[in-house]
Amino acid sequence: MRKWLFLLLAFSILCSAAGCGDDDRRPGTGVDAGEGFDAGGDVDATVARDVGPRPDVVDPVCETVSAVAEPVPATLVFQLDTSNSMNCAVSSPGCLTGDPTPAPDDSRWDVFAGELVSALGALGDETEVGLMRFPASEASCARDELAAPIASLADGRAAAIGTVEGITPNGFSTPTHDAVAFGFGRLRASGAERPFLVLATDGDARVCLGCDTACSFEALDRDNDDLVDRVAGAAEEGIPTFVIGVPGSQGYRDVLSRLATAAGTARPGCSDAGPTYCHYDLTDAGLDFGEALREVLGTIGEAVLPCEYDIPENPDGAFDPGRVNVRIRNADGSEETIPRDGDREAGWDYSDDMSRVELYGTACEAAREAEALDILFGCPTVLI
Repeated sequence: MRKWLFLLLAFSILCSAAGCGDDDRRPGTGVDAGEGFDAGGDVDATVARDVGPRPDVVDPVCETVSAVAEPVPATLVFQLDTSNSMNCAVSSPGCLTGDPTPAPDDSRWDVFAGELVSALGALGDETEVGLMRFPASEASCARDELAAPIASLADGRAAAIGTVEGITPNGFSTPTHDAVAFGFGRLRASGAERPFLVLATDGDARVCLGCDTACSFEALDRDNDDLVDRVAGAAEEGIPTFVIGVPGSQGYRDVLSRLATAAGTARPGCSDAGPTYCHYDLTDAGLDFGEALREVLGTIGEAVLPCEYDIPENPDGAFDPGRVNVRIRNADGSEETIPRDGDREAGWDYSDDMSRVELYGTACEAAREAEALDILFGCPTVLI
């Protein structure tokens, strides 16, 4: 009996080792063969493990590609009053005409030219500058021509400075309306993306549009009103005007102030009725003309610094407005992402035609001080 029990036990062990049973598993496997991994060759090895529950599916991390954005440069046309009265001494605000002064830094023009040369030296290479003057030499009319062609200062700085240094005021009357109209025309013809006119004058507009020197005072008043309307129209078109009143222009302050207001360049807290006029009024007797002019030209230079950048082409080819970000790189190696601000107060937003990014408020200031600005394509736009 013990012999039969021994044989039965032995048979059971052998059957188990051989895979006897009623499932379809292959011999030598403890789990379905389909759950294994390929160990190479003709061997199919299988490892049984507890992997736990399947994890939730995670959204893939977005990838970005960056491109350096180039600032949109400013284009300035300086329309300069070079009538005979600019030969008058700075200390003689009532002077209406004069001969060139032999002493340097004495006349209105001497001081103005010196400060303008310094300002041209300080503006960035990318800034485009052109120079015009009025009236035409020994004539009472303005002339539709550039004394120095519009060019980037990287290429034309020396020519612009040389032009300023070579001017001797000469000409009667002040055809301001014609001069402004010609300045706008030159800016339009240049195709500039960020055009500005800078008007500097020391006297009343005594000539009506069309170089009409015989127009009455009533006609002159109407002409000045038309000039204000022209400046306002140019501003709406995207051409602001900065207005500088040189000593001698005190009798014309109300009109110059109205021009600045219409141009959108009025100073904070100003009034066209005075005493704080809206243009850059440098006629106060207590002012140091040179120092005040230096500050004004510096202010204009800062105002035209770029806060608009062309959107570069995405190296990957796609452009999704909802997946664009702006990053500035500082000189110390730090980086900062600027959020998009639909209110246009302290971040960036697209230009109306979606071709540029425009920065506002503190974001604009940060970009101006940064070493570079990058456009990042690919990740959802960070909003303010």
